[in-house]
Amino acid sequence: MKSSRLLSNWTSVLIISLGIVFGPGRALAQRPIGIDVSSYQGGSINWTSVKGSGVAFAWAKATEGTGFLDVDFNINEVNAKAAGVLIGAYHYARYDVNTGTAGATSEANYFWSQSKNYLKGGGGYLMPMLDVEQAPGAAYTKTTLSQWVNQWCTTLSNNAAAVGIKLKPCIYASSSFAGTWLDSTVTKWNSDIAQWNYSQASAQTGAPGYSPWSTWTFWQYTDTGSVAGISGNVDGDIFNGTLAQLNATMVVTTIGPAISSQPASLTVKPGTNAAFSVTATGSGTLHYQWQFSQTNIAGATASSYALTDVQATNAGAYAVLLTDNIGATTSDTAYLSVQELLTNAPGSIVAPSGMVNWWTADGSAIDIFGTANGTPQGGFYYAPGERELAFHFDGTNGLITTGAASLPVPWTVCLWVNRQNSPQTSSGLLEDGTYSLKLEQYNLTRQVGLTVLGVGDYIFSPAYTVPAGTWTHLTFVGTSTGTSLYANGVLKASLTNSIPLPRKYIGAGYITSSAKYVDFLLGSLDEIMTFNRALNATEISAIYSSGSAGLVHAPEVVSAQLAGTSQFTLKLKGQTGKNYTIYSSTNLIDWTAVGTLANTLGTNQFIDNGVSTNSQKFYRVSQTY
Repeated sequence: MKSSRLLSNWTSVLIISLGIVFGPGRALAQRPIGIDVSSYQGGSINWTSVKGSGVAFAWAKATEGTGFLDVDFNINEVNAKAAGVLIGAYHYARYDVNTGTAGATSEANYFWSQSKNYLKGGGGYLMPMLDVEQAPGAAYTKTTLSQWVNQWCTTLSNNAAAVGIKLKPCIYASSSFAGTWLDSTVTKWNSDIAQWNYSQASAQTGAPGYSPWSTWTFWQYTDTGSVAGISGNVDGDIFNGTLAQLNATMVVTTIGPAISSQPASLTVKPGTNAAFSVTATGSGTLHYQWQFSQTNIAGATASSYALTDVQATNAGAYAVLLTDNIGATTSDTAYLSVQELLTNAPGSIVAPSGMVNWWTADGSAIDIFGTANGTPQGGFYYAPGERELAFHFDGTNGLITTGAASLPVPWTVCLWVNRQNSPQTSSGLLEDGTYSLKLEQYNLTRQVGLTVLGVGDYIFSPAYTVPAGTWTHLTFVGTSTGTSLYANGVLKASLTNSIPLPRKYIGAGYITSSAKYVDFLLGSLDEIMTFNRALNATEISAIYSSGSAGLVHAPEVVSAQLAGTSQFTLKLKGQTGKNYTIYSSTNLIDWTAVGTLANTLGTNQFIDNGVSTNSQKFYRVSQTY
């Protein structure tokens, strides 16, 4: 695209006209003709004359990189549409500056921020175009540049879909550039391939072949065209179809209601109320259907959905399906987390020392021991667990992110697993983008293992597969000499590989270079605990044997007795490593803190020396949550 050239790189421009002229006599039953424009052509284009010359469509430069907006973009969009010319917006890609898929995402978001008002208008705007012609440099291969292009197109399409717009961007590149730098993964998008020095007549009868597309959507056959209403030369494009087909396939259309305010995730305490709401516009009457864990909620057909007396069983994924006269749009998923009231089950045992995190999964992804609270994403909800509720992952896009840094060796992680065969080539338990603990190792082995990204996939020896459809307790222990695997309290296998314990993602992994989640787990996880030391076999067996009773969650007064005429002794248990605060009262109304106590071993005692003869006194104890 001549209009996309960086003019700061040019000191003079010599234009030689080849006499290619658009004329009003062209029959529009033939392939429609279009042009590209930008500030290169100036801001005084007479779009009525352009339309009269036989031009059916155009693209106007909108943005470049993450900070440049063409000064004539807005006026070209408005005036072209007013004159009846189908007008699109294009973005000049600067992958040489904004590298990697993160750079592509940033550029797509910037383009969307500047062009969305036109794209959302529909009815007269073309699908947007990505101009790919900047020299990639040594930072890219054909594969990685194609990944950049795909990420830009996908991000833009997702931004549009969130507001009820269906987009399939077009990729512009010269035939030589496309063949050298783009692979077959980009062929899911529309194309505009530049191969110049063809007449308009030859453009009507055929087009050159080029890679990687097997066919063409648009072809830019000249960069020296002249059109009534525009001073100077313009690029000439042709659509591979009729005008009716251009309108049917390349004009931006809505796919259903446009959501302007998505439902928001909530965290509440048991017994309180919660409400989700959505704001949207559409064609005709809007209809709403709220869903819980992808199942319709009977009677929940308003723009808001309220719950009263919320309990842990209400925790999970909420979304709303909106329909209008055109189509349907599903909202983002909002997650209801219920902050559990900590209680101790009969038979629960105190935890070993060294705990760092504890995700109980009982209605929330809150870390009840540490600070690495989780955030659910995608196909995630709650299901019956080994102890109360469990995290459930759908094997497609469900996961939890914690953002927690990996723990250095030595470390231990314990968790209950109810596995199903994942549809992925592998499925992750805990990952951080570099290291992974795998429930099912690559490639469809179904065997437990670990991965070091870019280095290798490793299976425990002897190989071990977690039984499907039943709860199994797994413990991994990492030291400087290797990693051990316990199942149901018994040592099963080991590896000589030593890795830090990943904690950033639960139920999936993430590849930074391609900016995508992978290794989605199908199944449920419960009572996930990490420790900053290597637990011994006796401690691991005890955790497994505690079964559904599990570990002590809450501080508890085990016994109380007089220790003298002015002393009262409380025996306590609670979360190992957390401090107690002890309160006393004589009337169960007014409470006074009477002391704090470390709970290094999970059990301890407190002696109150302020007891009067024949007095009545009540005690309660708390721990940090």
